[in-house]
Amino acid sequence: MLGLASEAGSILNAYKKYLRDGIDLTANREALREELGDLLWYTAAIATSCQLDLDDIATANLRRARDRYNQAPTSELLAELPDFDMQYPEPERFPRILTVEFVEQVTPTGQLAASMTLVSAVPNAFPSGPVRQPNGKFQGFALNTPLGDPLTDNTRRADAYRFHDAIHFGFMAVLGWSPNTRALLRLKRKSDRDTDGNEDGARAIFAEEGLAAVLSRLATRRSGFQRETTVDNEVIEIATAATVDLEPSALPGWVWRRAISQGFNAMRELAANGGGYLVVDLDRRELAYQKVLSEALLENNV
Repeated sequence: MLGLASEAGSILNAYKKYLRDGIDLTANREALREELGDLLWYTAAIATSCQLDLDDIATANLRRARDRYNQAPTSELLAELPDFDMQYPEPERFPRILTVEFVEQVTPTGQLAASMTLVSAVPNAFPSGPVRQPNGKFQGFALNTPLGDPLTDNTRRADAYRFHDAIHFGFMAVLGWSPNTRALLRLKRKSDRDTDGNEDGARAIFAEEGLAAVLSRLATRRSGFQRETTVDNEVIEIATAATVDLEPSALPGWVWRRAISQGFNAMRELAANGGGYLVVDLDRRELAYQKVLSEALLENNV
């Protein structure tokens, strides 16, 4: 292990000379080849000592790299991702396209607060509003009505967390998962007792809410997750740990990168403009911000 560290230092020393003295690395490829060869020798020695196979290590590393760093997912690749709603009755599924309006206001105590209104849902399984179930509870949602309660930042330092539902909508759009949003829309999958209790129950809701709070703290040291590349391995490991045994545990890491980055970019746009609209598109696996509704969305809302 000391040899491995020293050989890595030798390679860094060659790079230092390149930076300091302008030595052409390509003209010294043989020297670099030798240093890299020594590095591989020590790597192989450590693997042998620990009874590990280098081929297995390389294969597992490639698999992990593809899981975490697929930077340009195609429409075909997105279509291959699981749809967690597909097997349930339509009144228990997420709408494929959802539009939510956010409005910022000042509370009587002088705090900034954000409220949400459900503007449109396609398809809409509840054109006449929520449906009363035999147990007296309601299923479904109503358009042009408040969605949840107004939220403040709930902190001494204003940080736009009043708009943090954008994080949940990022999860919903890209992952196809958000027990928190499912509860707000009253779309719990009660046709299956196991899914209702384990995937849509209180523990799953608390896990998602806690994950959103942790991510908001981590974002301050990672450029606010403005780009997918700023969602590093540590963040993905935290997200997967928070959702172990839940539906998104089957999803690759690059999907988490996409969901987290889109959610935080939407939250930042809402804060910068004092509100606006979020379009949650489960078919395209995208969350988009609009300051005003586009003509196409306005036509759908009529």
